[in-house]
Amino acid sequence: MSNWNRTGKAVIAVLVAGILTGLAAPTAGAAEPQFAWLCKPGRAEDPCRGSLLTEKVTAAGAEGQSTPKVLTRLRKKVDCFYVYPTVSLQEGPNANLAEDPQLDAIAEQQASRFSPGCRMFAPIYPQFTISAILGAKITDQVAATAYGGVKAAWNEYLKKYNKGRGIVLIGHSQGTGHLKQLVSETFDRRPNLRKRLVSAVLIGGNVTVKKGSRTGGSFRKVPACAKATELGCVIAYSSFLEEPPPEDSLFGRVGGALSEDLDPATHEVLCVNPARLDGSKGRLRPLFNTATFPGLYASLLPNLTQYETPWVSFPALYTASCQNADGASWLRIHDVSDEADARPRVGEKLGRTWGTHLTDVNLAAGNLVSVVTSQEKAYLKKLAKAKRAKAKKKQKKNHR
Repeated sequence: MSNWNRTGKAVIAVLVAGILTGLAAPTAGAAEPQFAWLCKPGRAEDPCRGSLLTEKVTAAGAEGQSTPKVLTRLRKKVDCFYVYPTVSLQEGPNANLAEDPQLDAIAEQQASRFSPGCRMFAPIYPQFTISAILGAKITDQVAATAYGGVKAAWNEYLKKYNKGRGIVLIGHSQGTGHLKQLVSETFDRRPNLRKRLVSAVLIGGNVTVKKGSRTGGSFRKVPACAKATELGCVIAYSSFLEEPPPEDSLFGRVGGALSEDLDPATHEVLCVNPARLDGSKGRLRPLFNTATFPGLYASLLPNLTQYETPWVSFPALYTASCQNADGASWLRIHDVSDEADARPRVGEKLGRTWGTHLTDVNLAAGNLVSVVTSQEKAYLKKLAKAKRAKAKKKQKKNHR
């Protein structure tokens, strides 16, 4: 995780003075709990279970509202495990386990759209903070403390709640970094657990593969997804507007933030385009929560306060394509609208080295949810097929 330390100067130019003063205290001693649940079935005021009422807005204006149906049949068999990106404004290198407003906001913005098709679990963990990134204070111990909270939550989930259910992993940025380590230590090494992996949505964290292969970098056994009904595979990308990532880019290049120590001559950052997997022919289906994000990120995200519904969709605004050039591999975001289109746009507010990192997930949220839903349905079909085969085998045995 130490590659984050070179990001400080790039971010400082964007941050307003004084945002890191007068905030919460750093993590307490080792005797403190390693995690708490942010989202979990039955939890009151769960930010992963908010209203999904969505206004569809085209270039011509608003065209109606809708709410996705709860897919009860899928939720009975599949869970989602979500790990959020770096959002903590606390002073210490590792955040404490307070449920700060930023945690609720990011879980609603990124995870809640998946909740109709799965039970959602998300831990509050001692992530390394924005302060740690700015101050180049992400030591091995700081990173290990953050991952330790994620791993402790995972162990409790697996022991107490999973009960053999299918699993979708969802992460972004720092969250993807921790989930990469989790996959490498668990699913990659345990075939029986790997059979329960429905999908791993690991966005903005430089998942790597061998050039020309679907594995061989971050993971040995868990491949990149090649179709929407494939199970036990990874969807990963980092997004940039139009132009390729610069040579010092934090994302899309081997050696960037959160990436492994690999040779860029033999390995590359994985790009899986969800707008191809879901049959959209590259057309993105952005979904954004319209509430103003609390704190720092409010000025860096699109202002959507003019919309009255909790969510807004922007069809026919962007297309996406995976590109590979000059040692970089990235998801190219292309604006297909014209000057008369008044809808809000995303930007590269943290600079070209970050690309559209802050909106990686929501730019393709509709596509991602569609693909994961297809994978969840494929998982249920696999279970039903195995059940029929078992019954047939038992019947054959009884007739002997």
